[in-house]
Amino acid sequence: MLYVAIILFALVSTGLLVLAIENFLTDVSLSVIIWQVPHASLGLLLLLAFVLGAVMLYIVSAASAWQDTRELKRLRRRVAQLEQEAANATTGPLPGAAPVVPMPGMTTPDISDMPTQH
Repeated sequence: MLYVAIILFALVSTGLLVLAIENFLTDVSLSVIIWQVPHASLGLLLLLAFVLGAVMLYIVSAASAWQDTRELKRLRRRVAQLEQEAANATTGPLPGAAPVVPMPGMTTPDISDMPTQH
């Protein structure tokens, strides 16, 4: 799966680089709400958009990974606590548990393991 991601990243990056180089000499005017850039290279704007998108994706991924790491640490502490409680617990029946009652009609030897004749 990692190789597929690397190959896909290389293909997209190569395509973007070719697109930026082809449009590097084309001047465009950029207008965003009230901010205006009179003349800018289209190839440079494409590369800038790609880099800003990659940075935003990295920030979101890092925040998600940080949250997952915190959750994993919390769960590991909980597992250690439960293992400690299980080690300290007695092996007897649980308090308030009903005693084991045999089913009516069952004889003393367990006949569930005997082969049947069909």
